[in-house]
Formats: sequence, structure tokens, C-alpha cells
Amino acid sequence: MATMIYCWKGLLTLRKSGFFMKHTPIAMTFFSQVHPVALTLYFTELIICLLLFNHVAVSMAEFVALIIMGAYYLGGRSIARQLKYGLSFLLLILFFNTLLNQKFPPILWHFKWGILTFQFSYPAFLYGIAMAIVLIAMLFVFSVLNRVLTPSKLIYVFSPIAPRLAVLVTISFTLVTNFTTKFRQILRLQRTRNVDASTGSLKIRTQKMIHIFEILLQDSLSSAMETANLMDARGFGATKRTHYRSYHWQLSDVTFISLATAILLAGISLRVVSMGASRSVASFTTIFMVNDGWPILITVLLFLLPLISEGVYRLWAN
Repeated sequence: MATMIYCWKGLLTLRKSGFFMKHTPIAMTFFSQVHPVALTLYFTELIICLLLFNHVAVSMAEFVALIIMGAYYLGGRSIARQLKYGLSFLLLILFFNTLLNQKFPPILWHFKWGILTFQFSYPAFLYGIAMAIVLIAMLFVFSVLNRVLTPSKLIYVFSPIAPRLAVLVTISFTLVTNFTTKFRQILRLQRTRNVDASTGSLKIRTQKMIHIFEILLQDSLSSAMETANLMDARGFGATKRTHYRSYHWQLSDVTFISLATAILLAGISLRVVSMGASRSVASFTTIFMVNDGWPILITVLLFLLPLISEGVYRLWAN
């Protein structure tokens, strides 16, 4: 929790100072030059790396490295907004984890009321922090992925395997973004009709929100039916799909994904020898455990590899 609060305060300070306010457009970054297949493999490796380790120190290192990468590609405002929602996930996971795991010593606080007994377990608290950070970091990874891997690139990657799968993956990755955009558009449209969902009593606001969700659901269903009919009329999936832009593998793509794969394999080897991860909640007795140094180095290197590549790319371009 302290780490999330410090990161939040730090980003607020950076926001006031103007740092990261104007992030570099994706079209001007190294990611725009990377082959879509290499990008897909890299983000897959990031997700695998997040699932490898569960120690608190390693999770914090991954989270900080991801914030640095996200601030560069998404901007400080976007990261601060995601941290705001991530804090609620952190508190929720901590609450349920400490509630369901009360038997692991040391017990920091004990409360008893009638037949109900609650024991605040320190290992359960640390384990909850680690799991919450991993979950929030996973959401951050998908945020960067949605910005870097555009729908056209996703279709380019998955259409050779299965065209329908490509469309399904693209819709899944852009579902939240499209849903949020349409929801905001409907809210603005409703305000022109003097329907403001943020005013009135709780009952009135709930009724207005339900009505807006009904409109959104009807619009989504009609758009889905129209898209399905258009795709069927054009014979989508019957033959090989053509693309308006072709991608070619370059030496930078091979070097980038090879380095990322080598780092991931090193992380897997560390996980095999039980570095950076524990199987039991009872093992979480301290934030920094023995042999956490190498997993921290490996994960930070993998997460900051795009920024390192950015520096090499700009030096090469200049």
C-alpha cells in the first residue's frame, strides 16, 4: 500500500512540474518500427514474467519499471488515472486476503467479538500486496498493449492463423476502450436533452444510468449485427486476407525479440530454482527475501528493454 501511495504522490509531483505531461507519440517511438509479431511476442513475455514471481520486492520492482515505461508511452496523466483506480483494487484484494488467511504467524492484531474472531496476519498482508501489485501491473501491460498494438496490427498477426480469431481478439482488446468512448458520447448527447446522470437523488441518478446503459446496450447490439452482416456479405474468412500495409522483419526486430526471449528464459531458470517465488503464504515474512536480487534485475531489464531500445534507436537514427 505504501508503494502505491508513494508512486501516486510522485506522479502528482511530476504532473505539477510538467514532467511526462506531453509524452512522445507512438508513431515517433521505437515500438512503431517493431514488427507486429515481435510486439505480440514481447507483451506475451511480459505477462509470463508477471506470473513467474510473487515475492513483494520483485512485484514492486516490476511495478515501478512498468510505471516508467507507461509514463513514456501513455503519459503521466494516464498513469496517474490508472493508479487512482488501481489503489481501490489494492485495498479490495488486501481486505479479502487478510480475511481469508488468518492462521499464518506472526499475528499483528487480534480482534474477537462474540463467536467472531479476526487475526491480522502479516504474511497474508504481504502476500495480498504482492498479488494486488501483479494484478495492477497486468492491467498496465494491457493499457500499453492497446496503445501500441493497433487493431490493424492485431488482425495482421492473427489473420494468417484464423481470420475469425483475429477479429475476436481485436474486439476483445478494444472492447473496454470502445465501450468507454460510446458511454461518454451518450452522456454528452443526453446532456443536450437536459438529462444529466450526475444530478438528482441517488434513486434518480440510478434510473438515469440504467436508461443510459440500455441505450448503450441497444447501440452495441445493433452495431454488432451490422458488422456481422457486412463481414458475411464481403466473404470475410473465405479466402486469405490482404492488408493495406505490409511489415517486414528487420535486424532490429530479431535483436529486440531475441534479447527479450533470452531475458525471459533467464527468469524461468531462476523460477525453477525457486528464486523470487514461494508456494506458501506462510513464507511471506519480509518484503525483501533471500535471492530476490537476481529476479529483480531480470524483471526490471525485461520491462525497461523498450526504453533501452528507444535510446539505441534514437542514437542510430541521428
